[in-house]
Amino acid sequence: MPLGDCLPNFNLEKAICNHGFFMMAPNSWNPSTKTLQRPLRLADSAHSVNVSISHPSGEDFLAVDVYDKVSLEDEQSIVKQVARMLRISQKDEMDLREFHAIHAEAKNRGFGRLFRSPSLFEDIIKSILLCNTTWQRTLRMARALCQVEAELFPNSLGNFPTSKQIASLNEHVLKKRCKLGYRARTILQFAKNIELGKININEYEEHVSWKPLYKALKKNRGFGPFVCANIMFCIGFYNKVPSDSETVRHLKEDGDVGKLRKEFWEAERLI
Repeated sequence: MPLGDCLPNFNLEKAICNHGFFMMAPNSWNPSTKTLQRPLRLADSAHSVNVSISHPSGEDFLAVDVYDKVSLEDEQSIVKQVARMLRISQKDEMDLREFHAIHAEAKNRGFGRLFRSPSLFEDIIKSILLCNTTWQRTLRMARALCQVEAELFPNSLGNFPTSKQIASLNEHVLKKRCKLGYRARTILQFAKNIELGKININEYEEHVSWKPLYKALKKNRGFGPFVCANIMFCIGFYNKVPSDSETVRHLKEDGDVGKLRKEFWEAERLI
């Protein structure tokens, strides 16, 4: 998979390990080999295949290894998902360069590509899993959803479930088996609304202005300010910074809390 114009500013490890989503199932990052492994959807969206992503030293491409026979259409689907996860596109590169132009330290650290999921639906559900809980429980809930996908749906390989798969479940399964608690109803209703055609999730990524998008997201039951801001980050709008108790903990660990908080909110103002 060629990196093209993204090559000068691209570092696979920094593109992945900058956001907690890389730790959530079904993602598996190997720090020694600097390789990301996970299942990705084939073109029919019903079947998955295990994939590993690495960046051979000195090369201008990513190695995307697929552990099964796939069609050309499937290959195109996989490449599209990898590009979304790692933000490899002309728009993403333009956004990165604009950010680096106003934030020299971020450029020096190679920071700027916010890792995300192969689909917006996965990003949205994972954003909900972050709310009002501990990080370890968030990881367990994501893992449980992937385990249910592997157990209940054929040829799934334990991928993150699609809206169609979640909509076919019931609240009891999500609450008891996946331990989602109150989030079960929010997630189930959101998935059903997509499948019933009440929500066109593709329209979220087509918004060119953040305000209409934020209002559209807020209309969904259970989508509070943190969830909406996190989803907007995943789409590419950085006007609202999704801060929670985990953010505060990181600020405290960094020492000068007052200075860091000032920089944090100043960054939001500049955006």
